[in-house]
Amino acid sequence: MGKGYIIGCNNCIKDEDLNNLWNSKNKINGTYFNIHIGGLMLCFCKEQLEKRYGVYKNYDRKYRLLAGGDPPEEIYKTLGSATNDKKIDKLILENIKNGYEFTENLGDFAYFCEKCNKLFNHFYFQMKKDEQIYTPDYKCKNCKHNMGLVNILFDDDVGLEFENEAIEEDIKIIYNYELFLDNNIVKIKNIDGSKNIICDYCKKDNFSILSFCMVD
Repeated sequence: MGKGYIIGCNNCIKDEDLNNLWNSKNKINGTYFNIHIGGLMLCFCKEQLEKRYGVYKNYDRKYRLLAGGDPPEEIYKTLGSATNDKKIDKLILENIKNGYEFTENLGDFAYFCEKCNKLFNHFYFQMKKDEQIYTPDYKCKNCKHNMGLVNILFDDDVGLEFENEAIEEDIKIIYNYELFLDNNIVKIKNIDGSKNIICDYCKKDNFSILSFCMVD
């Protein structure tokens, strides 16, 4: 359903720390980021996202959502917010009342805070009404600065690929930043030039991909 990356400081994080990086409860003396790109099993298409916000529709799909069939609607009622942001959830419900509908363009993305020089994972989605498109604006949990959407370019990846992109081909994703590899060092840039990801411990910007996995 998606890709998982751990991006961490080469100076501080040792080989013996690698097995602990996927567990955020473990204390590691070095800055690292768990980044998931793509959809999760119970939220990888708009029908599933709609159910989380009280909208129940049936679409004429050529494939089953899940191999064993989609779970009962009651399951989605227990999942709660997809964004974990009360203000954005409030806007979602208001948009639904005003006739907006989710598109197929959704999934977990990386966001970057230029003020804190840190990466965060958030759920990206689009809602459309006629020619109007709504996308979420996430603020940094540390400094409350507006963050920008990051396009991941690792391993010839060109960002999040949508399973039903042809359905919503008129809607394009606007990335604020690009995250790429330069001699195995993770770099980030935007239209204004290169930006740094800074380690809280050594204060350097020597980051690389420490681990990778496919995520369901």
